[in-house]
Amino acid sequence: MHRKYDLFEKFPDGSSLWRAWVLGLESTRHHLRELAKRSQNRFYAMNIASGKIVRCNLNYGGSGLPTPRRIDSRSRSATA
Repeated sequence: MHRKYDLFEKFPDGSSLWRAWVLGLESTRHHLRELAKRSQNRFYAMNIASGKIVRCNLNYGGSGLPTPRRIDSRSRSATA
């Protein structure tokens, strides 16, 4: 059974705007990624019946690829 997810765009002021609805989790993730490519805002999806939220917090660089994240290579003992 495919669940219905409502897709929302979240703006910097904290407000959200409904964008679409999609059936199935994989389709939802795909649509969230596509929306994120076109806007600097954040996107998320919600299954209204269960309350489950799917987030899409990708930060895209100019190339259309996710911006690499910096990984801190210091060990825990070095940071203490």
